[in-house]
Amino acid sequence: MDLEILKKARDTAYQIQESDIQTYILKNQKKMDAQFLRLVADQWIARQKAKYKLPTWFANPDIIYPAPLSVEQSSSEKTAAYKTALFVPPNYQKLIDLTGGMGVDTSAFAQHYKQVIYVERNEMLAKIARHNFDVLGFKNIEVVNNEAGIFLNYTKIEPDTNCYIDPARRDAAKNKVFKIEDCEPDILSIRPQLGNFLIKYSPILDIKQAIEQLKPISKVFVVAVENEVKELLFLKQHEVPEPVIACTNFQIEDSFQFFRFTYETEQATQVRYSNPQKYIYEPNAAILKAGAFKLVGQVFKVEKLAPNSHLYTSEELKTNFPGRSFICEAVCKFDKKEILSKLPGNQANVSTRNFPMKPDEIKKKLGIKDGGDIYLFATQNHQQQKIVLICRKAIG
Repeated sequence: MDLEILKKARDTAYQIQESDIQTYILKNQKKMDAQFLRLVADQWIARQKAKYKLPTWFANPDIIYPAPLSVEQSSSEKTAAYKTALFVPPNYQKLIDLTGGMGVDTSAFAQHYKQVIYVERNEMLAKIARHNFDVLGFKNIEVVNNEAGIFLNYTKIEPDTNCYIDPARRDAAKNKVFKIEDCEPDILSIRPQLGNFLIKYSPILDIKQAIEQLKPISKVFVVAVENEVKELLFLKQHEVPEPVIACTNFQIEDSFQFFRFTYETEQATQVRYSNPQKYIYEPNAAILKAGAFKLVGQVFKVEKLAPNSHLYTSEELKTNFPGRSFICEAVCKFDKKEILSKLPGNQANVSTRNFPMKPDEIKKKLGIKDGGDIYLFATQNHQQQKIVLICRKAIG
């Protein structure tokens, strides 16, 4: 694929950015070359995906986008900036991004390191990245079109160099894979050649198993954006007795919730159980993924409803709890008549915790619609009784 053709497709997509792309394709399918029209559509779709995820890139009309899937799989500017804060100690001057991809992470690191090497096996992706780095004004990024493993075979990792890796999580048949050894590159095979590193993995990965496979690990970062876990980051910098697990949930307007712990402390923590009190708390997705089920209750002085429910309660509001807070207006048995008597308009946002039915099944059984300002939690208490909590948000 010629880069000049992509530039023309980009310019066309930019000119019609306010148009409906499907209408544009139908209108021009007999006037324009089919392959070029597909490139225009790809640029248009990719640019729309970048609008909120990559606002700096979106604002620059000279950016060329790779395939929409690459934009979808790339880091957001917010999570890329977060990674640089984790991995730029002052004595490190150089970083190698062994899986460059679209280059969002590379460009974020380049704002802090004196020298950055971008390594990407896909020739066209590397060409696009080189163009975009120039457009964005980065003069300290060297682009290398090569496999990570081959690159490491002829490159010695110096003591002042960090490595960043975001392994591909699709196999040759484009199927999603999640195990460390199934991703490309396989970190376990190149691990001896790496010095200090930061590795990004899918949120589905088992954190404890990954720590064991990648050890020694200094820290694990569980990163969520608006209560959806986006990535797991494994940092190796110096050996520690027990890796710290840091959970961050980025919220709107640049606010965030933060909680850190170790699995050793979590295991040693004693849990206090209680029936539902005035306030109910649901930890954010990062904490739930990390598994800080006991310690979060102790730290914020809230009691747990049941061992596997992962809902918490207190009589006084804990405004700093890292998650969602609710006022509990009623506690019901799982009885249709009783529950509906507490639901004006037969409408609620339904969630389940340690309950044998899924939210859609509950809505169908109760005959209620989704939405509104009532939150219904179907769960169990510590006496293993099925209960339903009727709640409203306590904070914003």
